[in-house]
Amino acid sequence: MRKRPLKMKPDSHSPSSAKPLSLRDAKRPFVLAHFAVTADGKISTRAFTPAQFTSRADKRRLQEARAAADAILAGRGTVETDNMSMGLSAKDLREARKAKGLPPAPIRVMVSNSGRVDLEGKVFSYSESPLVVFSTSRMPERLRSRVARKADLFIFPGKTVDLSAALQILREDFGVKRLVCEGGGRLLRALAERDLVDGIRLTVAPKVFGGYSAPTITGLPGDFLLPPQEFRIIRQSVEGDECIIDTIRAGSRISHFPFRISHTK
Repeated sequence: MRKRPLKMKPDSHSPSSAKPLSLRDAKRPFVLAHFAVTADGKISTRAFTPAQFTSRADKRRLQEARAAADAILAGRGTVETDNMSMGLSAKDLREARKAKGLPPAPIRVMVSNSGRVDLEGKVFSYSESPLVVFSTSRMPERLRSRVARKADLFIFPGKTVDLSAALQILREDFGVKRLVCEGGGRLLRALAERDLVDGIRLTVAPKVFGGYSAPTITGLPGDFLLPPQEFRIIRQSVEGDECIIDTIRAGSRISHFPFRISHTK
């Protein structure tokens, strides 16, 4: 039976006294991976530069996906490479959320196995929505209380975050039912290896990067997923020069994403 990770208190190296609930039978959010890719399947260059190869319309679609979700998930490397706040910049979408009685922006969630986070990054200064950080016992002790002053910090034992348990915590403790994962590839692969990806939205741009060392949506080339993950297309459209493809996990009984995301400009 899995036990909850330690939730750190600000100004302390000790875990909080939160009740040690079992996670065995807990539910988890619907996980939608949201990626832009080139025609040859790359999400970035071999230098892992920020993804800026899609249109303004695609950036808007990403904002709409964030606005429709309860939480946004990304790995530390992606957050820091792109200097992401993981916030919602579109004023009309923030106002629409508030009109529904929701916070102006969804919960932001960052995963870091190493725990070596940059506290000067935008993700720690953005104040319109809570930040949750899942890390491991590899996080330096000197950082833990500092991170816990800026975020809800959960420390897992060992070298890697238990992603199944992390998703269950988001569902039980934070009420997250719909989650959008924005990368990077290593995080998506880790989710897929545990059969935790329910849907994928791809924006395919008419560009070719090439390069064996340029990452795909599951990171750099490596071992095959065993068994392979199968998805079925539920919708596709062309907007300008880009193709948007929505997929659902094969075998799922649902025929659409459980939240509305536009295909239009």
